[in-house]
Amino acid sequence: MLFNYLKIAFRNLSRNKVYSLINILGLSLGIGCCLMLSLYIQDEMSYDKHQKRLPDLYRIITEFEIEQGFNEMTSTSPPIAMSMRNEIPEVESAVRIINPPGVSRNLIKYEDKMFYETNGFIADSTLFEVFTYNLLQGNSRNALAEANSVVISEELAHKLFGDGMALDKVINISQGREATDFKITGVFREEGKSFLKANFFTSMTTAVGMAEYLTSDEAEGEWVGQNFVPSYLKLIPGHNKDEVIKKMNAVLMKHAADDLKAMGRKKSLRLEPVGDIYLRSGINQSPRITYLYIIATIAVFILLIACINFMNLSTAKATRRAAEIGIRKVMGAVRGSLIRQILGEAMIIVLISILISIILVQAGLPLFNELTGKSISFSTQNIMFFIFALSGIAIVTGVVAGSYPAFYLSGFQPAEVLKGKFKMSNSSGWLRRSLVVFQFMIAITLVCSMLIISDQLTFMQNEDLGFDSHAKIVLPLRTDNARQSYDELLHELQKQSSIKQVAGTDYIPGSPIWSDSFFFPDGGQNETAVDIRRVQVDHGYTELMNIKLIAGRSFGDNRKPESDYKIMINRVAAENLGFNPQEAVGQFINNDWHGDKTRWEIIGVIENYHHTDLKEKIFPTLFQMADTTIQYQFMIANVQTGNFNETLSAIEKTWKEQVSDTPFEYTFLDENITRQYDEDRRISRIISSFTLIAMLISCLGLYGLSSYMAERRFKEIGIRKVMGANINQIVGMMSKEFLKLVLIAFIISVPLAWYAMNQWLEGFAYKIPINPLLFVWAGFAALMIALVTVSFESIKAAIVNPVKSLRNE
Repeated sequence: MLFNYLKIAFRNLSRNKVYSLINILGLSLGIGCCLMLSLYIQDEMSYDKHQKRLPDLYRIITEFEIEQGFNEMTSTSPPIAMSMRNEIPEVESAVRIINPPGVSRNLIKYEDKMFYETNGFIADSTLFEVFTYNLLQGNSRNALAEANSVVISEELAHKLFGDGMALDKVINISQGREATDFKITGVFREEGKSFLKANFFTSMTTAVGMAEYLTSDEAEGEWVGQNFVPSYLKLIPGHNKDEVIKKMNAVLMKHAADDLKAMGRKKSLRLEPVGDIYLRSGINQSPRITYLYIIATIAVFILLIACINFMNLSTAKATRRAAEIGIRKVMGAVRGSLIRQILGEAMIIVLISILISIILVQAGLPLFNELTGKSISFSTQNIMFFIFALSGIAIVTGVVAGSYPAFYLSGFQPAEVLKGKFKMSNSSGWLRRSLVVFQFMIAITLVCSMLIISDQLTFMQNEDLGFDSHAKIVLPLRTDNARQSYDELLHELQKQSSIKQVAGTDYIPGSPIWSDSFFFPDGGQNETAVDIRRVQVDHGYTELMNIKLIAGRSFGDNRKPESDYKIMINRVAAENLGFNPQEAVGQFINNDWHGDKTRWEIIGVIENYHHTDLKEKIFPTLFQMADTTIQYQFMIANVQTGNFNETLSAIEKTWKEQVSDTPFEYTFLDENITRQYDEDRRISRIISSFTLIAMLISCLGLYGLSSYMAERRFKEIGIRKVMGANINQIVGMMSKEFLKLVLIAFIISVPLAWYAMNQWLEGFAYKIPINPLLFVWAGFAALMIALVTVSFESIKAAIVNPVKSLRNE
């Protein structure tokens, strides 16, 4: 019996080659896309799953209450994590892991090797008690216990020592401060992906740079400020998170209440699960999970569109199988066996499609990885997920795609069929139309969303940021020697004719500002102080960056008086302080920190500019001149737009003459700023690519239905041509019904897309207004694509000689 069913199934496939090809191609594309996107989703959701006791791991979040609501930070003051470990029984362990603020690359030297390495952290010795790392060399219990010890990744060990042992070797590291020798006490391998991508950890007990400050008495007593330390807790099993948070805030108040009251601040702490950091953390950014929901929705929609094609074509050509079903029923076949047979035939098509889709996925993964910026491949980590995903998709697709045709075909009445009185029911026609509307509604919604996302990204990349980033070369000053050579570098670079101007700063646009303080005007008090971010700049910085001065003056070239409590503020800072920007010049603002009061004179007001991306609102910001040039972390050179290669060669030569022990490196400021949107662009490319595939699958189904309609109305077309109808009239007649369905789909999809995109745009501080023309273009594109798809078969049917279609009448 099974062999007989298989034979009939393959006979039906070969008899209806066009429909079979459309079904198999559509399902193969749909399943392949769904599998690829499932692998992407699985990869994104795999972060930190390897951590032991993940439900017990938390990051401490700091909240300051301000007039506008809450200012949240993913870091906190230096003593908080370890104090929580010591004073709260539910806290089993704690660790602080700091990437020194402003240090994105670390200089490493070993013998004749010298290179920059990213993702270098300073960590407490309890690191391996909290987070899971596999130490290939060394002992995790004491690897970071001693001063000047470092634990490095397997990749960094291979870069430094090849296949040789790394343990106990000494390397020189500069983490933005004085270069120091560190002894390698461990080599780790991370077994899975983590939000915390690290290449090395240096010990917190090292008496240099940031580690020296964090272990000082000054840092240990700072419970209110210096909130730049990412801190993590490991709680005991069975803990009550809410109770722990209450105890944490009680400990905070015990140590910080007096300082908070004196400074007029309201500070609190909460816990964020480590498992939520990569995907769900929405602090200072849009959570990645939003994009993942969009991608998952697209995956489901593509598969659904492919299933709809199958259902539509199966029910459309039901008349061809009516006689077969009628004879089978007369011969004793019960409805259950017919349903199983037809579902089995659907599963055969699904299985063929799955085999093809696996080939498509394997062939398409390199391109998909290039599109997504990932390195997904079949491995022991995801093969079981792939098998389960494949099985699930096979069952769901087979049932969804085959269920209605099975129940519909098996319900034919044999008497009517065999008497030749069988007619397709109105319900099947309405269902086919509804499904066409539904799949084009999905496709048009996706197209509208794709256009709006693309417009938002274009807006963010092209919006006037309030400064000029063009032809600006950034030279990082990553070592003490480089910073000490600032004046000599400045002098020599300004001699070059291709360089217009050079200035220093500690924060370049496109990077976060870690330094901030609370200020209030004369006559005010700490309770109403404004949180203002602080940037140190050199003489000529505002002119070099073309930041508009709206009142007062910029800094002069006499460092001593200009660095003596004189500042420039941006417009929003002036307004938040209660000043009219034009009247703010000459006013004084005050900072009162632990009783240390300072008074600052406003010498100029600059126009607002976007220091970070457009997802974040413009923050109150001030510029001050550093009292020594060693405090600048970057030099920015404004260069002629002629021959960049010659200019860079000249800059490199000057650098090597002045800073011999630090490798030369540079970036272009505009590229740094554009890089902020790399992840958004990748997601946009994914959405755009798979939206186009969804439209293609929809058109495949439309082509199949139009082909079926042309075949059904073959003789009618012949009669119309004999009666005088021309090709345009026949094409219009056949296209009108489908275009009407696409138009209905467009009307339904517009409010859906508008609502969905409004919700998505809420994650951006600066966003485009949704342009109604985008919906018009999306609808017009869908109509044109549908028209071209349907017209192909319509024209083919219309140009056939009517004699050929009527000869059997």
